[in-house]
Formats: sequence, C-alpha cells, structure tokens
Amino acid sequence: MIAQQQSPWEQLAQQVVGEVRQVWEAAEHAGSAEQLEQMVLEWRTQVGKLVMEALCREAVERRERAGAPVCCGVRMDHHSRRAKTVLTLLGAVRVVRRYYRCLRCGRSRFPADGWLGWESGFSHHLQEAVAWECSLLPYREALGSLQKLAGVELSVLGAERMVARWGKQELAPAPYAERVDKDLVIQIDGTTAHLEEGWREIKLGACFSWDREAPEREPEAVSYTADWESAEEFGETLWQEALARGAPTARAQAVIGDGAPWVWELAGYLFPHATQILDWYHVSEHLWAAARVVHGEGSEETKGLVECWKSQLREGFSEGVEEHLRELVAAGYDDAEATLRKCADYLQTHQSRLRYHLFEATGWPTGSGVVEGGCKHVVGMRFKRKSTRWTKQGARAVLHLRLDRLNGRWQTRCDLMRKAA
Repeated sequence: MIAQQQSPWEQLAQQVVGEVRQVWEAAEHAGSAEQLEQMVLEWRTQVGKLVMEALCREAVERRERAGAPVCCGVRMDHHSRRAKTVLTLLGAVRVVRRYYRCLRCGRSRFPADGWLGWESGFSHHLQEAVAWECSLLPYREALGSLQKLAGVELSVLGAERMVARWGKQELAPAPYAERVDKDLVIQIDGTTAHLEEGWREIKLGACFSWDREAPEREPEAVSYTADWESAEEFGETLWQEALARGAPTARAQAVIGDGAPWVWELAGYLFPHATQILDWYHVSEHLWAAARVVHGEGSEETKGLVECWKSQLREGFSEGVEEHLRELVAAGYDDAEATLRKCADYLQTHQSRLRYHLFEATGWPTGSGVVEGGCKHVVGMRFKRKSTRWTKQGARAVLHLRLDRLNGRWQTRCDLMRKAA
C-alpha cells in the first residue's frame, strides 16, 4: 500500500518538532540559565527562518498555480524556476519561484516577486530596523547593535542606501486630536551641523500645547520640524506643522525665540496675532555680558547688577534697564566691542517682547527650553559627533527619520514605505 504523501504543513510541523527535540535534549547540558537563554534564542532564529521559508514557498506556489501571466495577449512561457535569497531579521531566507518569458517580445517576469516585495534584497522589517537604529546612532554603532541583537550583518554602504530610501520623503504632518481646545506655543531656534560644504545652520521649530491656567505643568504633545533651508522655505515647513497642531483654531498662540531677526520676521508673517516673547535666558546672557564690562568677571558687583536688571525686567521696567545701559555708555564704561551699546540696542529692538510681568500673569512660558532641547536631541546627538561630515541628502534623510521618531509618526513612515515597495 502506498503511503500517503505528507502535506507541506505536516512536513513543517515535523521539522519544527525535530528542532524542539534537539534544543530540549541540549538543554540538559546547560550550565546556567544564561546558557539556556542563548540556546533558546538561537533556536528561535533557526525555527523562525525555517517557518518563514516554508510559508513563503507555500504562498508562492499557491499563487503560481493560478496560471501563467499574460503578455502581448498570450500567456507567457514558463522558462524555469529560480531561487531568490533575501536578508531578513531571521537571517537569509531562500525561496524558489517561477521565471516566465514572452515568446513574442522577449520580456521576462517573476510573478511571485510582486507579492514577496523583495526587490531590494532586504525584507521590509529589516529595512525598518536599520532605518530606526541609524536614525538614532552612527551607522557603525547601529549596525553593531543589529548584529548583537538580531545576528544580522550589513555593510555601512548598504545601511546608508536603506536610510536614504526610507528618509528621502518628508512626511506631511497629520492633525493632532487636541488641536482645537488648547493654547499653542511655537518656539523657533537654529543650530549648526557640518555638511560637505562646511558648517550650515539648521533651523528648528517646536510646537506644543500649553495650559495657561496651569502653567506649572509640562508642555504637552511636543512636535518638531527642522531642515537646512532658507528662512522663507523653513517658514512653509513650520506652518504645515503648526496647521497640524491646530494653529488657526487654538485658543491663543505664543511665539518664543532668541534675538535673531529671521525668527521674528517669520513669527510676524506666520503668526501675526500671537504673543511674541523673547527667550528669558538669551536676555539674561546679554545682561551678564554687559555687567561684566562694568564690574569685571566674577565679582559680587557684577552679580548684583545683573540681579537688579533682571528684577526690573520681571517687573515690567525694561525701558529703565535700556536707559541705564545708555547712561553707562555715556559715562565711558563701554568696551572696544561696544557691548553696552549693543545690549541697549538689543533691548530697544525687543521692548514689546520683554513684558515678562504680563506674560507670566497670563500664564505663558518665557523660556525656549523645549526648542533648545530639540536642537540637542534632533540635531546635536546625531549630527554633531566628532569627525562626522554629511552630504545634504544623507543628512536630510536621517533628519526626517529622527523627526518621525520624536513626533510619533514612525508607523506612518512604515506604511508609506510598504505602499512604495
């Protein structure tokens, strides 16, 4: 009597049971739980690869049984079967699929490749893991992490190509749920990174919801936007983010920044009805520089003068501080760099943004710590490492991926890449 042929499922089950039996028997010789865990991790990868190949093989064969594809109005000729190997998080997976040719025009096709989606030679999940790790760490460190955790070895060049593909397109920000019933704070700043053409400024914006009735709370739902762009181009990027955060329907808006002219030109154009606030810490730095000119570095008189000026600013007497600085200039206290005069001019330019007594009374924050933190987390930790230089294209791709991570939009990125595959 002829034995019944095993189904693919039965064959797979038998193989898996055999693998389980082997690891079970080997576990008797494990010297510690650590060794046992390592054995199970290796078994998990081996069995996962086994199951992956079997499932892909069955899926491909099922689709190929539907018949040959059509070209030039006739079915293509089944020429041969060819293997394709792709690198996955489970290791290298090999699948054999049918190769067809058109006898009329000579075109060839692997119909199963459309379902497999392995045109790049790397699985979607492996590409995602590489993009995720490389958005946070330098390429060599990221690849070392993948090798340690998943046993996957990749070249730096391969990783760079994946990151360039994944981060090429900037995501359009999606609306946030809290956009209609919160106050909105926009903070704007700039930092630098070393590209091929030298040090370039990266403009960065941070948007977050704010409850002015409870200003002691932390900022809510912080999102960032950043790029190497002109102020005009960055304004469009920032506006799209602000729209997603509900700028037109927010209860009130405030813009916080330092003294850079482009910041306030942008703020006035994009958010004409927003309360404009000069960052308190930048003002304090200018006051310290001026006080050191008058009384010297590290003296008690210097400290006392700064505290006096700061108290006046907090109480709404910024014009008085400006006037005092101009009196000191007239009395001959200024230095060769005209530090006192420049500080007075700085205060004069930003008088309307120095009403800290009103800002605090109405519950607005007065510091730009969120965007300055963004300069460190979005840019500094990845783009300012020692001896790193970037092409603009490579830097922008990594920047897009970092923003996706920090803004909670990573899944959107994954869905986009899945559709593009």
